[in-house]
Parts: sequence; C-alpha cells; structure tokens
Amino acid sequence: MRSSNYGLSLLILFLASFLAIGQSSSEKPAKAKRVFTNEDLGKIREKYGSEADSEPATRPGQTADTAKQPVETGAPGKAATSDSKGYWVAKLKETDSALAKAKEQELKFQGLVEKYEQKLRDAKGDFHTKTSQEQVADSLKNLSRAQDQIKQGEEAKAKLLAEASEKGFKPSDLREEAPR
Repeated sequence: MRSSNYGLSLLILFLASFLAIGQSSSEKPAKAKRVFTNEDLGKIREKYGSEADSEPATRPGQTADTAKQPVETGAPGKAATSDSKGYWVAKLKETDSALAKAKEQELKFQGLVEKYEQKLRDAKGDFHTKTSQEQVADSLKNLSRAQDQIKQGEEAKAKLLAEASEKGFKPSDLREEAPR
C-alpha cells in the first residue's frame, strides 16, 4: 500500500510539473504588432522614393471617369485641344488599342469554345458532359460579349475619324506617327 501511495504521489508531481511548464510558456507576453499608418508610409516614400505604380488609380475627390482619361505628356502649358493633330492621333491610338484588346479577347474565347467543344465530344459520363456544356455556354457568352466590344470599337473608331475629318484632318494623316 505504501508503494502504491508513493507511485501515485510521483505521478501527481510529474503531471503538476507538466502543467506548470505548459502554463509558463503560454503566459509569455505577446510581441507587440506594428501598425503602419499613412504617415509611416510617407516617411518610407521620402527615404526610398516612390514608384508610379504606388499611386492610387483614383485620387480622393476624383471620379473614376476622369481617372481613365489619358494624361497629356506634352510641353507644360500646352494642352491638346480638339483643333490639334496630336489630340486626334492620341484619341485614335486609344481607340485602336481598345479595339486590339477586344480582338485578342475574341481570339481567346474562340480558342476556349473549340477546346470545350472538343471536351464535350470526348466526355464520358453525365458529370463531364454537363460540365463541358456549361463551359461551352459560358465561353460562347464571353465570345459574343467580345464580338459586341469589337463592333462598338469599330463604330467608335469610325465616329472618331468622321469627327476628325470635320475638323479638317484626313484619316491617313492621323495614322502616321505624330512629329516630335
């Protein structure tokens, strides 16, 4: 009986030490977290310089429409007006780039439609068939959206060229690179 009490007391002492060790490690004070403010970021920008990518897309008080307008990079004090060739060349480049993006999207979605139609033909089982049908339908929807964007881009380009010709600029003049 005496040895069982001795063994029981050792077991209790052993468990108590584990409990004490477990509590001491969790009672350590947590390391304070650093919260960065705009003031801290301003100091970092001053020290290391800021990049153009770090600027927000829209500034406070500025609408999203005005943020998307191209920034004129001409000489200071010279703003391009609708009477200058540079204005029409910049507008035409902007319209051409939007049209090129829409054509790239169309090619991408045409490829996806072909890919998913092939997966549909090769589908084995209801799950694969249904999934492929949904992918084809989604890709067709995206393809039609891209085609609508192309139509809108071509209409915008034609409208822009018509406006430029009303101002006295030939379409061939606007397609050339503006003299520097």
